[in-house]
Amino acid sequence: MWNEGVPGEKLLTKGEVAQLCRVEIRTVDRWVAAGKIKCYRIPSGRLLFRKRDVLLAADRDGRSASLRMADDPARDP
Repeated sequence: MWNEGVPGEKLLTKGEVAQLCRVEIRTVDRWVAAGKIKCYRIPSGRLLFRKRDVLLAADRDGRSASLRMADDPARDP
């Protein structure tokens, strides 16, 4: 399961996913429960997400354009 990713790829917490997608953490929980977004549970029980999986899920939901804009460091003041 873990070796599916790129070495050194950053994993996101539920809070970081919520911030990236501009939604509440409860919404991320709903996406996980509905199987809309792939996550990895670590031994402590915490959920982690690959950024690539989040962007793919957003693309399927039609949110990808706003995510790309929100994630673009050049757009920060």
